[in-house]
Amino acid sequence: MSNTAPKSHILIVEDEEIIRGSLRKLLERHDFLVSDAVSIKSAHELFDLSCFDLIISDLRLPGQLGTDLIQLAKPVPVLIMTSYASLRSAVDTMRQGAVDYISKPFDHDEMMVSVRRIIDSPKKPVEVPTDLSLEGYFTRFVLENQDHMSETDLAKKLGISRKSLWQRRNKMGINRKKTAIKL
Repeated sequence: MSNTAPKSHILIVEDEEIIRGSLRKLLERHDFLVSDAVSIKSAHELFDLSCFDLIISDLRLPGQLGTDLIQLAKPVPVLIMTSYASLRSAVDTMRQGAVDYISKPFDHDEMMVSVRRIIDSPKKPVEVPTDLSLEGYFTRFVLENQDHMSETDLAKKLGISRKSLWQRRNKMGINRKKTAIKL
């Protein structure tokens, strides 16, 4: 069976060769066309950034922050990866217009869920929530993701411990919704 739909083209901007190579192989295994660069400068010199369906970038790159790609590549969605995950950096990244934020080392399944969600979503201008507070981001993220993510995965994605997740849930009155078991 041949797939006549064109492959989605993804750009990886990552200075660590092992991560860049690993992510390239993962995306190619899932039938994406992949290009890569080691910095924003080289990405800008080598490619027309507007030709991609998605850009996945490390937050900390030589010379510039990965979030600089959000403005340079508009309206192409930018997913940011970081080894320095925290709730504050997640909120700051989302405020700047990133479509998602993933901690490194990333879980392959989590990465592919995020990539597919971004690629399959209708192409519309990204609304940048400039008034997003830490509490607002936390509440929105937890409510949007608690049905398909474990507590451990939620905490990891937010860059906090499970205990901190539980404490913040209690403080903000966000209860974990229990899904009924159908017999």
